[in-house]
Amino acid sequence: MGEIHAGAPASSTRAGRLTTFVHQTIARARTMAVPYKLGEVVVGDDPFNGRREGLVAVKNGTVVGLQTADKIVFYDYRQLRRPD
Repeated sequence: MGEIHAGAPASSTRAGRLTTFVHQTIARARTMAVPYKLGEVVVGDDPFNGRREGLVAVKNGTVVGLQTADKIVFYDYRQLRRPD
């Protein structure tokens, strides 16, 4: 007849898949929240980092890495705007 295979119970496997799905969905939602594209020119204004203009080089959640002439400065995407 049928064989019984050793392994994780079905409920554990289903829970693992659900957890993976939830984490991927949350990561996608955080990434999609940033309205700027990689390579787009923006101006960052922050009391700690100052005002800088540069290219969007990194997007990680709600944090954007702004490539300036000599380094990358990180801003919350809400502190960025398109130049006038």
